[in-house]
Amino acid sequence: MASYTRLGSFLLAHELAADPFGKVYRGLVVAGSGLERHVLVRTFSEDMNEAGIGGRMEEAGKVAALLAGQRGFGHGYKVEGGRPAYVVCDYIPGRSLAQMIEKAKHEQIPLGVDHALSVLQGVAQALVQLHGKGVSHGVLSPHSVWVSFEGATHLLDAPYAAQAKPLLGRAPIASAALQRYRPSGQASPLHQDLYALGALLYELLTLDKLPTSDLIPATLGKATLKAAQEDSPIPPEILTLLKRLLLVERPFENPSAFSSELERVLYDGDYSPTTFNMAFFMHTLFREENEQDTQAMKADQAADFSPFLQDEPTKRKIFETASGQTYTKYVVWVGVAVAVVVAGFGYFAWSSIQERKKMQVELAELQRTFSQKQAELIDLTRQGQAQRETVSKLEEQKAKAKTAEEKKRLDAELAAARAKEAQIQQQTQQTQQSVAQLQQRTQQIAQSAAVQLPPPPPTAMPRPAQQTAQAAPAGLPAQLPSQMPTNLPANLPRTLPSNTPEPAPAAQQAAPAAAPTAQAAPQNLPANVPAPAGPTEVPGSLIKNAPVTAPRVVNKALIPTHLRNEPVIMRLQVFVDAQGRPQRARVVSGLTGNGLPYEEAAIRTALESTFQAATHDGKPVSSWVPMTVNFGRPR
Repeated sequence: MASYTRLGSFLLAHELAADPFGKVYRGLVVAGSGLERHVLVRTFSEDMNEAGIGGRMEEAGKVAALLAGQRGFGHGYKVEGGRPAYVVCDYIPGRSLAQMIEKAKHEQIPLGVDHALSVLQGVAQALVQLHGKGVSHGVLSPHSVWVSFEGATHLLDAPYAAQAKPLLGRAPIASAALQRYRPSGQASPLHQDLYALGALLYELLTLDKLPTSDLIPATLGKATLKAAQEDSPIPPEILTLLKRLLLVERPFENPSAFSSELERVLYDGDYSPTTFNMAFFMHTLFREENEQDTQAMKADQAADFSPFLQDEPTKRKIFETASGQTYTKYVVWVGVAVAVVVAGFGYFAWSSIQERKKMQVELAELQRTFSQKQAELIDLTRQGQAQRETVSKLEEQKAKAKTAEEKKRLDAELAAARAKEAQIQQQTQQTQQSVAQLQQRTQQIAQSAAVQLPPPPPTAMPRPAQQTAQAAPAGLPAQLPSQMPTNLPANLPRTLPSNTPEPAPAAQQAAPAAAPTAQAAPQNLPANVPAPAGPTEVPGSLIKNAPVTAPRVVNKALIPTHLRNEPVIMRLQVFVDAQGRPQRARVVSGLTGNGLPYEEAAIRTALESTFQAATHDGKPVSSWVPMTVNFGRPR
């Protein structure tokens, strides 16, 4: 039998996380002798209770009321002062970011740049909202961030964080643990929070703690993507953002400036963070913990909590006249009727549970199959890209061939390469169809269970800062769906809010539900069932490269010395309309400027190539498509 501990009007069931401030438990709200709902309960360490955190809960309650209904925080906060003090919010299945980083490091599971940016996006959104309401955090660290098993991030400590900061001088354990996340010199509340955010991002990218302030510039210059198990340096646009957050370079003037820069990094860079990928990572990393939590919560539903509650006197005589005569016969008949009704409801409840179990198994299998197909699609599209480069090289060699025999040999190799390219493309299309069928089946299950799905995202052409988000990142397949749409991205809007007025109440009512919690999940599906798929989205893709014609005259003196004998590879983003016609192109990386003619030649090649338009629910839409043009070695 599970053990429970009484804390005020709540029961503590299981410890989920421990950190410098105390512990986080799965708690229970009990009605009668049975479970009413689950909650998260934050208790404070003896260190913090001695420092006086209990006397600051009134102010924490005011901040909680200020944040009510906002995304990126917990919901349904209840704060209790005194000693011991504690904070309660609605239950969110998940673990702390500190636990996620530690387990990824221990299990040696790659933590990709897209995962790091996904966390950064969610935490930054919450911080910007916090400062927009005139409140700072002050003690941000990986322990502050709660990452749900559905990939969303929440600042659970936001209500009491500002109240805990002045107490750090009297709480040496907490103060020492947070030292790495606080700037050494004087800084404004905004820059203190952004510095902590930079320290958090550094840890997500490298799995190392941020060094002391004097060592930060040199460390950033040598930092690599160790968390993703790569030896490559941190991408320039992310490194620049990191330096500004850590006050190495010009700091951000206000939350709006930070939001604009972060948006540019997220959507103009080579990485597109998605909630689905983050959810899949969390389910992979915490599979056992998720299953244990689910089984324990089911056991809570069937438990009898009478021993943990104060007994109330039981009244045996229900109906009694003035003379003292009891109507026992009527009571018996009423009891029989109630028993029949209860039995009927019990049968229907049992049937519903069995049906939910079947749906859970099938949805879990769909998720596994989708992941396998997604991996196949990655592999196939990379093969296709490599094959296109092979064809391009063979065409270039053929153009340079001097003898008929050499041309004949290259013709044979070129025919074989093109045949293989066509075969890979056919396999890719078949895999894409399989992915679409999996999404359709998930949709059918959701409809049969009467699950309320979120409205589809808008298909109108986004503004340039967001258009790149629709294209597959460089190094990832062009035809890979960026995400299997779910009801999760409502937690992470594409644009971060600035300190602008809150939307009207009507707009709030029309908006999708906030962070997915156990209470917000549909009642006829278990909390750990993967979210049903939404609209089918397939990115645009390159069908056939136009013949690549290298510039005839190139001044090699303008090319950096170390690149003069290397192939000239230009990476572009091409805007393709709904008819599959390239409208414009821009170079993302390669030899540009300094009078070099490669940029113009690459754009010309892109606009003459053949593309397949992206689709949304089977309908063609405009999108940006990545493309690579290989000019070979400079002549």
